[in-house]
Amino acid sequence: MFTPLRKTALHDLLSKPILFDANIFMVGISERNSDKNCSFENMKQLYITPLFESFTDIYIHEEVYKELDDEARKFVDGYKGKNVVIVGEGDLYGKDPKYTVIFNNIASHELVNYKRGSSKDRGEVYSLAYAAYHNMNYFCSKEIMVDNVARELEDLKDIDIITFDIIILQSFVYYAQKNDKSNSKGLKSIYKRYCADVIKRHRLPTTLSEYIKESQYYL
Repeated sequence: MFTPLRKTALHDLLSKPILFDANIFMVGISERNSDKNCSFENMKQLYITPLFESFTDIYIHEEVYKELDDEARKFVDGYKGKNVVIVGEGDLYGKDPKYTVIFNNIASHELVNYKRGSSKDRGEVYSLAYAAYHNMNYFCSKEIMVDNVARELEDLKDIDIITFDIIILQSFVYYAQKNDKSNSKGLKSIYKRYCADVIKRHRLPTTLSEYIKESQYYL
């Protein structure tokens, strides 16, 4: 079982600065109109609210903030000034050699191929560059590209990519502490449905119950 929690226990991870990507709001978005379980309100109940209520030092890049739809932006706005800060690149690119090299190395990676100024993958590239420059953990729910790039680039070697399974684990803990079991079925469902890739790549247990059992050491 490969997990960043081997290095930093979950309860310690929650107090460390972390950068969130727009994709945290997009889990199940392609089925949102056809499956009520994929609605924003349901996802907000299952893991988005526990996510924002659990981490104490959250950063969202302004390029990501611009990508959010009205529902997601309204939700984030409720936490601004509390535990959420919107950050930007400032004038680092082209003036700060360290930042410029980091940005260009990420953008030119074969899995990214980002042309500065384009919209595709804009949020991910700017966010990863910010995280690497400021030595900050990073969470993205659709983490295939991000996870692989982070493993291959020296610039990102100290950055922990927080994959979606960890967020589901924290949501389970969040509700367990409230003695609330009403969301257990939904969390088990989205673990199976939306963690299939990370389960395979990180050799994780195939069910949430087994995953929670194996994660006891890392809480």
